[in-house]
Amino acid sequence: MKSSLSTDYISFLPRLRAGDRVTYGGTQWEVEDFSTYDDAKGYEMMEWLLRSNKSSYYLLREVDPENPETDVNWYLSEEISVNRLSGEHVGDNIKFGLWDAMRESREPYPKLRALGRLYYFESLTEGTYNSVDGKESRTTWDYWDEEHLWNLAIEAWQDHELHVYSTKKVSPEDFAIADKFDRPQKLAAPDAPSRKPQVNDRTWEWVCAWALVIIGFILMTSGDW
Repeated sequence: MKSSLSTDYISFLPRLRAGDRVTYGGTQWEVEDFSTYDDAKGYEMMEWLLRSNKSSYYLLREVDPENPETDVNWYLSEEISVNRLSGEHVGDNIKFGLWDAMRESREPYPKLRALGRLYYFESLTEGTYNSVDGKESRTTWDYWDEEHLWNLAIEAWQDHELHVYSTKKVSPEDFAIADKFDRPQKLAAPDAPSRKPQVNDRTWEWVCAWALVIIGFILMTSGDW
């Protein structure tokens, strides 16, 4: 993984937290949430929720001890409806009973179909998901297409929820830090003097003198002097 003097991809991506911004694919994304996931076998996942307008993706950093030839992998993931998931054959409805099968550690389906691709089962993980809201157990079935370019992940949570994600590999070099503000904001220095214009004291002296002259002239002409 390469780095440069201006951007160290190894260090800046893992440090992203809510409120930070990155650019990817010509679009600026804001980090909305950050969480981690791990299991007893040493599997680790860092996860960032990225949003831009109405689009949202998850940026994932994976450390898988079962694949030591690739110490760290980066992915971009999009959640899809569980209704787009089927068995090996189109039309095979598997969503009913899928959560029970996963949480009861039944044998995973060897093949699944989604988004016009056929996926093959690769691994199962059971671990703890850590976020600002606390900890929660999760069971995940991971599938890959034949070319190993696209991943299909099915997550069964302890609250009886199912989530399905379509994921592709990405390179960290494709991401860059973006400014938090479109334009730099200028802050006033502490105890800075007021910028309000002040009238010169000599000017006020002239104004007062002329006022006295005018008042005296009016009194003289009115006969009251």
